[in-house]
Amino acid sequence: MVTTRGTSRVYGSRNPADFDNTFIAYAIPWIDVIKPDVQERGAHLLVATVPRISARSLDPTLKNYMWRDFTRGVFEAHDQGYDTAVLLDHDGFLTEGAGFNVFIVKGDTVLTPDRGALQGITRLSVLDLCPELGLEPRIAPITFDELMDADEVFTTTTAGGVMPCARVNDRIYGNDRPGPISVKLKELYWQKHKDGWHMTPVNYDDPDHPFRKAA
Repeated sequence: MVTTRGTSRVYGSRNPADFDNTFIAYAIPWIDVIKPDVQERGAHLLVATVPRISARSLDPTLKNYMWRDFTRGVFEAHDQGYDTAVLLDHDGFLTEGAGFNVFIVKGDTVLTPDRGALQGITRLSVLDLCPELGLEPRIAPITFDELMDADEVFTTTTAGGVMPCARVNDRIYGNDRPGPISVKLKELYWQKHKDGWHMTPVNYDDPDHPFRKAA
């Protein structure tokens, strides 16, 4: 679901008051932001040289598609043979990637950035799941050095769930495969989905379902 500024009622106007906002809703088949085979071996992330746009310019905690910084980062990552990119802010703290939140694991603590990032639903789900595995979830500032010194790294998004990583820049985590805590969180997350956790099933065979009536 997307809301845009829309089309101006006055030709050539750049006055936002002259625009009629437009709401767009659409459905597409399931996709994984990081492909399943890449998740299987652990994604390779590049910390891009381009910084995350300042929160003073654009509130990153709200869903938006001003992705110029992310797009530049992804081009940089692909040019160097990485799967995708994560960005630091102007102060050198970890934020997020193009369409996903980032987590690091240190001992029994699972941390995710406290700034420059969308307050994602899957991010919140992982924070809720951690205690079930005896892990301490924390929302905290994460420096580049802490990212590189982590035991494990993984990313999260609705279109992919918990997605383990194996490398960041030239740092290889564990045995260059998804870490054990990342794997446990991924398995628990999808098991919860299967059990109906936070889900409302849609019965497409129901003749009275609104989707069938609309068709």
